[in-house]
Amino acid sequence: MNSLKVNIKRIAIILVLCIFSVHALKSQILIKGIVTDCEGQPLAGVYIHTKKNKHTAVSDSNGYYKIMVPNTNAVIKYNYIGYLSKKIKVGKRDSINVSLQEDSLLLSKPIITKKPVIYLYPTATTELSVKLNYSGKLLFTYPHYDKKWEVIAHPNGKLINKKDNREYSYLFWDGEKKYSDSDVVYENGFVVPKDSIVQFLQNKLSQLGLKPHEYNEFIVFWTPYLAQNEWNFIHFRIGKEYDVISTNEVNPVPETEIRIFMDFKKVNAPFDIEPQEITTPTRKGFTLVEWGGAELKQTISVKQTDGKYENK
Repeated sequence: MNSLKVNIKRIAIILVLCIFSVHALKSQILIKGIVTDCEGQPLAGVYIHTKKNKHTAVSDSNGYYKIMVPNTNAVIKYNYIGYLSKKIKVGKRDSINVSLQEDSLLLSKPIITKKPVIYLYPTATTELSVKLNYSGKLLFTYPHYDKKWEVIAHPNGKLINKKDNREYSYLFWDGEKKYSDSDVVYENGFVVPKDSIVQFLQNKLSQLGLKPHEYNEFIVFWTPYLAQNEWNFIHFRIGKEYDVISTNEVNPVPETEIRIFMDFKKVNAPFDIEPQEITTPTRKGFTLVEWGGAELKQTISVKQTDGKYENK
């Protein structure tokens, strides 16, 4: 008799738990929606969650997401790197589309000027000095830079640093600085898909005057960054336009300078822009070759083929 009472209690408890579970499931709400940027372009990889991460989701390549929430009082939070987070109370709805704004404070931080390298090709073995004029903060130099580099340069590009008597292939530096508003206005450039990056760089860098060992080193360094994006806007700062980044004081003075700095920015889709004109320089006499690049996080202004400027 006692065992029967115990079993009845157990069954009652199980029934109550089942009823509670069914009720809890019925009270949950499935929310669907799309997350975009301020231009209406879908954002992939947005982290979407409720309080204490009890319910989570991530937007797909089309910005689409779906998430279960406990009730109409639930608050959904949307987080994405480089953008302001947003909180939205569910209320009486089952569809929520969200537009996220770029974090202007984050995007105004200095850009990293990555791997400018300087090759030196004198016509005969020469002692020379190189002083770097850079308005930003130097992060790393190789060989160590102290007011200037002093090297013995050979025609084949080999450098002997006079301070440590070691051999180097080029002079290396990187740093951080801020672009002005006018520095991120582009009249021309290229929009390059992920799958065409290597071929694009091989062709354009060769046209810009780099030799195979120079453009191969450029491609090996930069392709892993570019390949993270389905589409990239690319503009090469060449000639005097490179001076926005830095200038060099070289003694003796090179007869030829080939300087290429690549600005690039992730874009969500291709757009029409005037292709950047490329001319191939002639190497004459003592030649200096320099290349570097930077990934832009801030909003840029691009001139379309119809003459209008659009923010990207």
